[in-house]
Amino acid sequence: MAGRKRKLATSSDDQRQPKQPRHEEEDDLEAILARIREQEESEALARKLQDEWNDEPAQTGQSSATVIDIDAQGEDDEALAIRLSLEEAQASQHASSSRLSAPVASSSTPNGPERRTSIYPRKRVSKSLRAADSAGQFDGPPDASLSQFRDLFIADRPCSKCGEAITSPRGFVTFSANNPPPSLTTLLHASCDKCKTNHCRGCFSVLACPVSCKGKTKNANCVVDTCCAEIRAIALFEALGGFDRQYLGERANSEARARDATSRQPKKASQSVGPGGTGYGTGAGAPYDYDSGYYAGGQWGRGRGRGRGRGAGRAMATRSNVNQETSKSLAEHWDEVVVRAFTTIISYLPSPYSESAQVYDMLPHPSIQPLLSLSHLPGLLGTLLRNDSINDWISRSDVYYSMLALLRRLADCEITVKVLIDEQWEKQKTTGIEEWMWQEGEIAWETVKEKGTGSRISRLPPLHAHFKKLTRQSEAFLAGASQLMDGDEDADVQEMAIKATSLCGDIIAARDDIDRAMKVLGKSDSPDAEEMHTDPTSNGVGNHKGKGRDPTVDMEKTYSRACERLAFKHVDLAVDGRYPQYNYAASLQQTSSATRNPKDRLHLVKELAVMATCLPPGVWVRVDEVRNDAIKIMIAGPEGTPYEGGLFEFDCFMPLEYPNKPPLVHLRTTGGGRVRFNPNLYANGKVCLSLLGTWPGRPEEQWSPKSTLLQVLVSIQSMILIDTPYFNEPGFGTANPKNPQSIAYNNRTRLQTVRWATVEWLKNEHRNGLWSDVIASHFTIRHAAIRKTIQAWAVKQPAIRKYSLNTTRETGVVGMPMPQGNLYGQHYGSSDGPAGETMDLLAEFDRGFQRIQAWTIPELHD
Repeated sequence: MAGRKRKLATSSDDQRQPKQPRHEEEDDLEAILARIREQEESEALARKLQDEWNDEPAQTGQSSATVIDIDAQGEDDEALAIRLSLEEAQASQHASSSRLSAPVASSSTPNGPERRTSIYPRKRVSKSLRAADSAGQFDGPPDASLSQFRDLFIADRPCSKCGEAITSPRGFVTFSANNPPPSLTTLLHASCDKCKTNHCRGCFSVLACPVSCKGKTKNANCVVDTCCAEIRAIALFEALGGFDRQYLGERANSEARARDATSRQPKKASQSVGPGGTGYGTGAGAPYDYDSGYYAGGQWGRGRGRGRGRGAGRAMATRSNVNQETSKSLAEHWDEVVVRAFTTIISYLPSPYSESAQVYDMLPHPSIQPLLSLSHLPGLLGTLLRNDSINDWISRSDVYYSMLALLRRLADCEITVKVLIDEQWEKQKTTGIEEWMWQEGEIAWETVKEKGTGSRISRLPPLHAHFKKLTRQSEAFLAGASQLMDGDEDADVQEMAIKATSLCGDIIAARDDIDRAMKVLGKSDSPDAEEMHTDPTSNGVGNHKGKGRDPTVDMEKTYSRACERLAFKHVDLAVDGRYPQYNYAASLQQTSSATRNPKDRLHLVKELAVMATCLPPGVWVRVDEVRNDAIKIMIAGPEGTPYEGGLFEFDCFMPLEYPNKPPLVHLRTTGGGRVRFNPNLYANGKVCLSLLGTWPGRPEEQWSPKSTLLQVLVSIQSMILIDTPYFNEPGFGTANPKNPQSIAYNNRTRLQTVRWATVEWLKNEHRNGLWSDVIASHFTIRHAAIRKTIQAWAVKQPAIRKYSLNTTRETGVVGMPMPQGNLYGQHYGSSDGPAGETMDLLAEFDRGFQRIQAWTIPELHD
């Protein structure tokens, strides 16, 4: 380090002299170890002083806290670093207080909180809090942990020369092209108005800087920001405070723009039709615009209204264009602010692996972790990591590259890595870390009630869990992007593909770097962290119920986590160059030498990458690694429907004209062409859906270039596989679960679900098949629930315990005999045997479950 360096605090009470330049060789490892030994020698004095400070409250009737005597033997590196850092802060605080010739009178302002004038080490720290922090295991919210250090950031202190009280400086930090920004480094100085002596705001050492010094960007001789561990913490606090202020301002402005845009839009009619006139594929959560940026009117949904009357459409379009241009300009400015803020924050985070690492990098101030956690930084990082628009990643690549640099730096240190791997505390409202620190604002936490134990603060998934999802999307994109790099003449597509591939590669590389750093530090995110928050109905609020919580809750969480892990894969669907178990093999052969439009090809690759982390629980997708237009799909029957517990397989083909034309979808689970499971699911495999163009519907229910395969899958799962499928038949009226025909239809559907969508999958012929991991996971995790459901169904449908081939042959549409011409489809399972034989499906389920227990599936043990 060029310049000056603060000597570690000792027991000397002499007034500190201005710092002298140090030579580079003094910063080697031996010098650092010598300073650490020197610090250890002052430990006894620090403890003695702490006893004196803790004894003071006893005079007012409060019990004094006992200092924990931590045995240095057996301490790991993290505990040792945090202990030494705390002791250094204590010794430094004592050194500062010893310069007081007389107490400084307290003062207050008429309209604000009382000015802190007591020297910050005099703040009493509880025994439990100090012990937890010393072990690096403080388990409370970050504001409780950070409160013990508040005086470091805001307390008045006496001038080392004349004893005049020096007010802790305060100002507005703005992030400029200069790093660090002068508006921040100015606040790292504490100058005396009376004698013009300038001090380091952290350790209060005298500086050679003039009173008006604004940091090294304006004064090359200023070294205040590398003075000590305390000043690094203060600099980080000021950077986070400035970031919070601008983040809250941007969020308020963005919400105001969204409200204004909403108020200008015409009202829309209902966009979907339920059972009884089945229309699908509309609604605010359905379409995704893969070709629009993050700020182009929102990620989900699009307007389908048409301007009517004289000039209405043109006027609205003009106004919309102006608003979009304004939003784009504001978004670009905010992105620039974010990049500068990230760069500044990175510069003040500990960098223990740097070639020029300093003592404050090896022994960072213990306030750094709660500072980061209490700010809005984790919230913004979570938003960026959850963003699944690859177009947005590309258009905001500067933001994402700076985010990756920040994540890497956070993973370098034992203290800061916790910001990545620990569950986040969910804020209800906050005015920002600066106003909280100065006691001019508050931070309130979201709470959730628990049976018998009151309430607790809600926790959110760790940032590392979101980062792993981002890397899965990147891996999915790279798996399908090889065909985009074949020298297409479309320069725009080629450029975007190169940018996307480069960024996705860097995201995966960052993941590997972070994982290696965490392994070196002996850290890992909790294996239950993702599982606790994957329930889509929880809205991010944990659903813990203590000792008496419902085991069904645990099962659903485990199942959701397993679904997420197995949801999407690129696999080899071909067998010796052929696709024998794929309904559209002929289409693949016909288009083998055809070329997809480059833009459409990029669109498909991006859409599949998004699907890698956006599939709902109970939906699995397998894409051929050579022909990404060949897709296999498995959908689990939703709970509470006659399809519950079953697995339904579909083939999907993406035509060359996609996304201008809809995908082709074929149902394979038909009992070998014997069973029609739904008015919309034919025995010959046809899937009747307006979004696929196989069902007449209103214009807004039809396929458009903005529609997606994900919409199709969600529509099948939530609007075809429903609790009253009888009423999906046109003209059968509004759904009524008490209708006798509907009840009879459900009983027959349940029977076929158990036979063909449940028992059929539990045969050893699927052991090494495409869906072996899904079959084993689904039926193992949900075994008890599925068995209980089959038992309950058997009470109302005795044929479940005496199933025969005749039962299948007599099952048709809405219970009517099915014409022989409808018996179509490929069935690769075994038959039921002679028509006179019967099968106990519950017993078959039990035997099948025993079989899959012997399957060895590596993916289930990752």
